[in-house]
Amino acid sequence: MIWTNWAGLVVAGAALAGCGGGGSSTQPTTPPAPSIVVQGGIARMIAKDTSIHIEVTAQAANFTPTGTLYASAGDGASLVQGPVTVTSNGGGSYTFALDTLPTKPGGRYTGNLTIKLCSDQACTTAQAIPSITVPFDVTVQTSDSAWPGDKLTALSAVSGVADWATFQGNNAHTGYVPMEVKPDQISLRWKRGALNNSNVGYNAVISTLVTSNGRFFASGNNKLTAYQESDGSAAWSYDTSGLTYPSVNPPAVDNGVVYMAAGQQSSTYMMAFDAATGSVRMKSAMSSQWEHYLPPIVQNGAVYTNAGSYGGLYAFALSGERLFTGALSQTAMWSPAGDARAIYAYTGDALTMFEPKTGSVLASIKDTTFSNYVYQVGGAAVIGANGGVYAAAYTNGYLNGGGIGNALTRFDTLKGFLDWRVPGVYRVTPAYSDGVLYAPNFNPYRVEARAETDGKLLWSWTPPLSGEVTFQASPVVTKNLLFVSTNLNTYAIDLKTHQPVWSYPAPGYLAISQNGILYIQSPDALVAVNLK
Repeated sequence: MIWTNWAGLVVAGAALAGCGGGGSSTQPTTPPAPSIVVQGGIARMIAKDTSIHIEVTAQAANFTPTGTLYASAGDGASLVQGPVTVTSNGGGSYTFALDTLPTKPGGRYTGNLTIKLCSDQACTTAQAIPSITVPFDVTVQTSDSAWPGDKLTALSAVSGVADWATFQGNNAHTGYVPMEVKPDQISLRWKRGALNNSNVGYNAVISTLVTSNGRFFASGNNKLTAYQESDGSAAWSYDTSGLTYPSVNPPAVDNGVVYMAAGQQSSTYMMAFDAATGSVRMKSAMSSQWEHYLPPIVQNGAVYTNAGSYGGLYAFALSGERLFTGALSQTAMWSPAGDARAIYAYTGDALTMFEPKTGSVLASIKDTTFSNYVYQVGGAAVIGANGGVYAAAYTNGYLNGGGIGNALTRFDTLKGFLDWRVPGVYRVTPAYSDGVLYAPNFNPYRVEARAETDGKLLWSWTPPLSGEVTFQASPVVTKNLLFVSTNLNTYAIDLKTHQPVWSYPAPGYLAISQNGILYIQSPDALVAVNLK
């Protein structure tokens, strides 16, 4: 997509009258003409057969609508559809909201959107300012469309945003990135081949990437590789094929060091690599069978990971010294969570809290409804506010089509009990922000926004296409947008309107780096998207 930084547009109801020279000081002054200023233009990417929501905000001066302000819209490309909703924001500011048509064929569309301002709903009577004009540059992209070209802008960190350091971005696994994303500033950065050959879903290796200091790190095909965020080129690679039973798991990164559990059976290790050079910093033995694990977490000078011949939690000092091994029920494919109070291990049958340095069990909250059918969790616990920790038996959601023993659950870690449970088919870890859980549910098929206090459904969004039947991975949430990936498309959902404002025809695991780059990691390719 090509994005243009449109200048502000002014539409005036009449030209300003000039004053003659040398006139009397008592000569009447011509009042300023009414005007409306529209800041910016429309620049969007839309996946074919989907519709997005567009809002245009305009500031009026010396303009009072006659009666109720109504509007209609049109463009030369037949890109938008009615109706147009008008909202007064006060102080002469108005927002005009409308949607695009989902039937446009692939291609790039440019031109001007004309919004007529009317005093009647049928839009037959014009206001004093009859219309405003907004330029648009919209690309409808199909899965078969040619790549429109790289947009390699200079990298710069977003203030207040940390790098994507582990599974779902941080040790609380919230998938939250504290940045405001303007949909008209989103552009495609680069595209490269897939990072690994892993699939998705039950019994698959979830090989998510992490980012740090202008690089991203990913595992696959028995290798850990560092890539440049700027253009996706490889910087260094470490091959584990020399291990007796070579294997790699997705990494975590902290303070210039990349951590990864590697190997299986008698050749299982927690390894650490210099993020700049790829040199090995630590290699400490662990036990395992043939399991795979989600990324470790690094906290207060220690690294924690799922491992063990019969399940468990391993903790290492950054020097490689083993701090403790915590016994747990035999499950794999999970990542520990951590905060100042504890390290949390969700194994389906229980949420267990460990003291971070000694490994002593602080508490264990049982879930007696869980049945360990497949010995995998397939996700992680999410730490919310007020002692709330949230999880589901994610992998059980793949069994028998509709899931077995699967529910979104809140554990109250302050009082030590299972607080509430919402039945459903929750196969991926939810995102969390500001008291709301964003949980993809497979039955009913929708993304749910639920209150953390009681699990109440606040709102939901259902993917629009009949071919969308699954969610590819966990969602990611910013201050104003929720990024969701189905098996066909990735969407940006506005948290206020609950409607998509951007879409792209590729599924994948999602991550957002400190430099404001969204990664869509599909089995076929990796797409980097500029969010600013």
